Amino acid sequence: MYEIGDYIMHESSGVCKVTDISEKALSGTGSEKLYYSLEPVFDKGAQIITPVESARRIRDISTKAEIKELLDEVPTISIIKEENNRARTEKFKEQMSLFEPVSLASVVKSIYLHQQMRLAAGKKAMSSDERVMEVAERRLFEEMAFALDTDIDDVKTTFFLRLKSERDEIVSSVGSAS
Repeated sequence: MYEIGDYIMHESSGVCKVTDISEKALSGTGSEKLYYSLEPVFDKGAQIITPVESARRIRDISTKAEIKELLDEVPTISIIKEENNRARTEKFKEQMSLFEPVSLASVVKSIYLHQQMRLAAGKKAMSSDERVMEVAERRLFEEMAFALDTDIDDVKTTFFLRLKSERDEIVSSVGSAS
């Protein structure tokens, strides 16, 4: 069980600080349960209440060492290859539901490289990809920034710099195929 003052990852709200642990009857009389009150670090003023027993919705924040290792491994993280837009979106959602940094990194990397390929071919980025990317980036980069005690833009820049050679290879292969 987490303690007041601990920082945790919440499935949809990202990095949060535990501000209170108390019994509440949110579903009606006789249904008292223990709840965490959480304050999202990157969404000041917001308040989240989640059951203490809801282990799949919260987890420990990755350590600085784990995040540095993840950044080192960015070029080797596998990508999700699927041409069908609907099937690709479903695969992205499956990966995101795993609620782990490597899975989120796979989604961000996959969408980024797919977007670069489309842009190099003179096409627009897919709006469905952009919506998924927004959520995946926020979840991944907030945790990375918190663990590394830096700002989100710095982590994002570092992450995408690690993809430069793959991006360049995709852009040149699309350019030579035209």
